[in-house]
Amino acid sequence: MKKHEPFEDDGHTIADMNGIGPAPMLRPHRRKAGQPPVPSNDRPWEQEPEWTAKEKLWAVLGVLKATLLIAGVYLAGLGVLLAALFLLWR
Repeated sequence: MKKHEPFEDDGHTIADMNGIGPAPMLRPHRRKAGQPPVPSNDRPWEQEPEWTAKEKLWAVLGVLKATLLIAGVYLAGLGVLLAALFLLWR
């Protein structure tokens, strides 16, 4: 659409906002008495993971690989630092 052309509504509805009312400003929304709370799965980390033995093995191997990689980088850096200090000491 160019800036010179007038806007034409094509009639498509992107989001139906008919059922949404204004948010209460002075009083927070409360559940009606007698209505049980609606359970939701908003904390999946608190549930037991249903992993197979093979998935557990690959997860442990991935953690070990990352740990060894990080430890190797630190040891290489320490080796370079000690080599530089040794060469400067001479």
